[in-house]
Amino acid sequence: MSYSRLEVWSEFNLSLSLEASFSLPLFKKLKPNSFVKIYGHSVGLIFKIEKNATYYRGCNLQDALLFSGAWFNPIENVKKLGRREAAYIYKFLEVFPGLSIAINPWDLRAMFYSIFLSRNTSYYTNTVRWLHDMAVKAGNEENLASLDPRSFGRSYQLIQLAEVKPKLDGILNSLIPGFRLINSIDVFSHIKAKLLSLPYVGSKSVHAFGLFCLGLTWLAPADRHLISIVKSMGIVNDKVKTPEKKLCMENNCLIDLKCPMFKNCLTAKLMHDFGVMAGWLQTATYLYGALYLAKGLDPAGLLRR
Repeated sequence: MSYSRLEVWSEFNLSLSLEASFSLPLFKKLKPNSFVKIYGHSVGLIFKIEKNATYYRGCNLQDALLFSGAWFNPIENVKKLGRREAAYIYKFLEVFPGLSIAINPWDLRAMFYSIFLSRNTSYYTNTVRWLHDMAVKAGNEENLASLDPRSFGRSYQLIQLAEVKPKLDGILNSLIPGFRLINSIDVFSHIKAKLLSLPYVGSKSVHAFGLFCLGLTWLAPADRHLISIVKSMGIVNDKVKTPEKKLCMENNCLIDLKCPMFKNCLTAKLMHDFGVMAGWLQTATYLYGALYLAKGLDPAGLLRR
């Protein structure tokens, strides 16, 4: 089977986009510039990079665009913002001009596992290893559902996943995976309160599911990197707080502004100010925090106010 070329902006960076995605554990790096999908939908799909061009084989164009992140062009979407908000985005684009949002609306169970297992641990050291091992053994969503997460380690995240798994299975089985989920506010509204009803599942995890499975790029999951960076840069003031689980269960800020915390909620504030770029901003802050700030580096001087 021959390769097809992805039409992307000149700076597009497949490796970086996958590294910033919860779908990373579902890929295996073959060579420095090649990735193969080892699990689920379009298993066997191969991406490769040659001379700054990205190629794919083993799936259709629609799948390749979503899995790679090439479907979302930040260079074009930043033009939809106001001058102040665009200026902040351009600061991150100087650091990550090729970053996009690699999503997966098909392998919903594996994606939620990746999100759930990333809590309070090193994503690259632990989460990727745990889920990669599960993906290799299971191969698909049906088999993954039959695995006991506790067989893959002693971490409390794996133990908690085993605890919530029975109810989680029922919730995920109510969804029909696929392209129809993309940008579906109705699906997110249907699933949000159900996921939040699970123990150990907070607003950040549910917003990450909306972003990386449903492509709702208005959502900015409020992790520690996002909180510290946007406050340090002056993007938001110190009064802004992370979303509260109880309020997120009762309200839907994608539809209306009735939540009493709306004006001081970090996710709601970024959604209101940055629109479709809020999720990209969160992804960029995560990478900047993980790759640089965690090592005491700030190469772009983003935290100098």
